[in-house]
Amino acid sequence: MARLRAGIVGAGIAGANCAGTLAAAGWDVTVFDKARGAGGRLSTRRTEQGWATLGSPFFSAKRDPFRSQLRDWVRQGWLAPVRGDVLQGRANLPWSQVQLQNHYRPTTEPAQLVHQLLGNARLHTQARVATLQPRTITLEDGQVFGDFDCVICSLPIPQAIPLLDALPLLRERLGEVRYRPIWSFLMRWEGGPKADVIKFDDHLLSVAVRQPADGPGLWAVHSSHEFAETYLEASIEEASTRAASALMGLLGLPWPVGVEATQMWRYAQPESTVGGFWLGDRENRVALIGDGIAGAGVERAWESGLRLAQALIQAREELVI
Repeated sequence: MARLRAGIVGAGIAGANCAGTLAAAGWDVTVFDKARGAGGRLSTRRTEQGWATLGSPFFSAKRDPFRSQLRDWVRQGWLAPVRGDVLQGRANLPWSQVQLQNHYRPTTEPAQLVHQLLGNARLHTQARVATLQPRTITLEDGQVFGDFDCVICSLPIPQAIPLLDALPLLRERLGEVRYRPIWSFLMRWEGGPKADVIKFDDHLLSVAVRQPADGPGLWAVHSSHEFAETYLEASIEEASTRAASALMGLLGLPWPVGVEATQMWRYAQPESTVGGFWLGDRENRVALIGDGIAGAGVERAWESGLRLAQALIQAREELVI
């Protein structure tokens, strides 16, 4: 029996989970991503002492099946529950101890978790996609990959729309999806409250998370949406200076803060979504997945990829016809 073939654009958690689930069911799966590796918004920065992440700071689950996935990663030693040493407040107000229920922090590189989800799927990195057409993916360098039984796009919706000129029925369903941005920074400082996670009562900065794999003093600091929208087109230098200044005030630091890396997540969180777990053009064998379809958060993106893969596996006879 011939193996069904899937081409997937985007190796974030939605695309990777879809790819690995299909590959485990016997599909021949090829994944294309413009980056140097899998991960998407869970990608990892290598540092001199280890690694750090500027992407989603936590994994959390509201229900199965993602809850089971997180428990499995905890058993593997790849995640650990967030316990204690979580403070909320700001320097001129009392700090309060808070709890983050069902939140987990990675103890291995988050990008490796995404890579593990790929399973036996083939990953083409630094592969920029130019167009999606029925059963066909064309790269910017002119390479054409065709004869897929299904083409799946897991990019943020604003990045997917320019690829869909040949698929107007899909394009017109996506126009209302909007995202809110976040600036993220790797910062070093001395002093401040003793904590592993700091949630700020502030309109500029949202949360700071200590990075345990890089020795003491390195933190990932995530801005608010409002900060990122104000400095959406700012230079890295300006955004970093503004964020470091805000952080010094919030923590009451007398010493300068060092900014070691920055990342603008222009499509950090969808504000409006299509709804459902995937959006498909059955006639042309093309589908879209990810948080812009299913809703904000790592859990929704992961489940979006899983649900489409399960539907395709169940529809095998229809696809063979």
